Amino acid sequence: MRRKLFAAVLVVLLLVTGCATVPTKGTIRSGSREGLAPDFGGVGVEAKPPRDNTPPLALVNGFLEAMSDSRAFDVAREYMTPEAAAAWKPETQTVVYEQKRDAVTSLGTDQVQLKARKIATIDERGSWNPAKVDEPVSFVFKLIKLEGQWRVASVPPGVYLGSNQLDPKLAPRNLYFFTPGRDMLVPDPVYLPVNLSAGQAATQLVQELLKGPTSRLGNGVYSLAPPGTGVQVSVPVEFGVATVALNDAVSPLQDTERRLLAAQIVWTLNQINLRVKITVRGAPLLPDDPDVLPFSNFTQYDPSVPNGAMTDLYGVRDGKVQRIEGLDGASDIAARPLKNSMLTDYPAKSFAVNLRGDSGAIVTTYEGEDVVATSWLDSTDKSDPLRTIPTQGRVLRPSYDNHDNLWILDRADSAKPRLRVRDRDGKAAEVATSFHGDAPLVLRMAPDGVRALLVMRSKTTGDNYVQTGTIQSVTGGRLVLGQLRQLQLPLRDITDAAWNKQGLLIAGTSTSVANAPSVANAPWLVNTDGSRLQLLPGAPSGFATGLLASNLNKDTLPVIRDVQGHLHWQTRDLTWVNMDDDGAPIDPTYPG
Repeated sequence: MRRKLFAAVLVVLLLVTGCATVPTKGTIRSGSREGLAPDFGGVGVEAKPPRDNTPPLALVNGFLEAMSDSRAFDVAREYMTPEAAAAWKPETQTVVYEQKRDAVTSLGTDQVQLKARKIATIDERGSWNPAKVDEPVSFVFKLIKLEGQWRVASVPPGVYLGSNQLDPKLAPRNLYFFTPGRDMLVPDPVYLPVNLSAGQAATQLVQELLKGPTSRLGNGVYSLAPPGTGVQVSVPVEFGVATVALNDAVSPLQDTERRLLAAQIVWTLNQINLRVKITVRGAPLLPDDPDVLPFSNFTQYDPSVPNGAMTDLYGVRDGKVQRIEGLDGASDIAARPLKNSMLTDYPAKSFAVNLRGDSGAIVTTYEGEDVVATSWLDSTDKSDPLRTIPTQGRVLRPSYDNHDNLWILDRADSAKPRLRVRDRDGKAAEVATSFHGDAPLVLRMAPDGVRALLVMRSKTTGDNYVQTGTIQSVTGGRLVLGQLRQLQLPLRDITDAAWNKQGLLIAGTSTSVANAPSVANAPWLVNTDGSRLQLLPGAPSGFATGLLASNLNKDTLPVIRDVQGHLHWQTRDLTWVNMDDDGAPIDPTYPG
């Protein structure tokens, strides 16, 4: 019988990749190496059955160790009474708690309590749901004697997993689905055991993929797998090739749809270093392709947008849009106005650049009206129109996605902020949402145009926090920003957030993270679901982070504008280069 997904968190690989040239101009600054090598904090414990005459406290500790191994739930049941073992459903959820010496204590002869800080709950699909700050875990294990041996009689609500067992037991994996336009893949993070064989891991990944997206993405993404699609028993792996034998449910798919379904499967299995062969009734899913599908046949759907223009840095200085040159070491580092763009003719409050790097948008005043104005970045044709979109109240920096849609959030200082999207043809549509009285401070759309990243200010506490959301469609084709999820990060004074090749990049000050830097407002990396918060490798110790510039492209260098207004960016060797410039501060931005 197929095991259901055993879920939990973590592991951002801290490998700084990319092929951008290291800047050679400007002052070099050393950075902290905190976070470069993650501390996995424990050794995996193999499940063992209870020994005879084990006292209650030791028995419960053994039970907790046994339930941490998803392959050994039957062993864990040996610690329970027959009635409790039959009622226990470990696949329903995993509660992750902070492991400390006093987390498990005796309450008396026949009761043992687990009491600790809750870190997260992982549902049966593997989605990480962070706990609220200081939210507790508390459960009392009641024990009785059966044939002279203590056994657990109470039924836990799923699995309890100590934080020291997260990394040894579980690893993050992505399921891949398509944007509504079916031209880009969107990752949907889940967590799987690390101790599976290649065939077991491939089987579980494909089975989870064929179930469709998790609630985090909902109907914001699209799967090409028709209802009822499944694999024939399992996904065998031989010599690094996974054979995915799909059932007849995919037979009606047209050639284009089959290729997109193959892309979902190939991308999902590629992350565990498997090549893929896909069949239906013994015949290839894609008869005109090689039996073993090359990953390179599906790179056009890359969610990280491997586009050279994505690494170009821009900014706003004294109301003028600028291009910042010299990051590649080919020239002196300098900010130069975009002389051939109509956008330079108007005072810019903020600036966004599309992903191709050929047009942009500014928040400005045009003919006495507050607007978002768009135009080409380099054009001597003055007949090109300057397109404008009227705005009201405070307007956040706009954000582009890969379809050249421009996302605009205005009225940010009102009780009802307004989110709109303008397509490449100039048509704007309102996106329904509710922030429940909290104030949006930052909006960053992912290139897929499905995932939203926001910095918010709480109306009740006045504190800033980070949340994500998903663009979904409802009856009538209306768009909604839904599935808003606060990441519950142990950070205060959050000033900015951006997408990053390793997840999300956040500027803030730690409230509880061990080995946090003494300087306030450091740059932090975190998974897109809020798990595994850690310092950016090489985090600076000589300046405090104010604004961030980053995107999902693997060659983009993280850029910081410090609280003093100076610009710094990180090289591949984790040192920092600062811009030797006495001019006015620059608000940096990458395409996106």
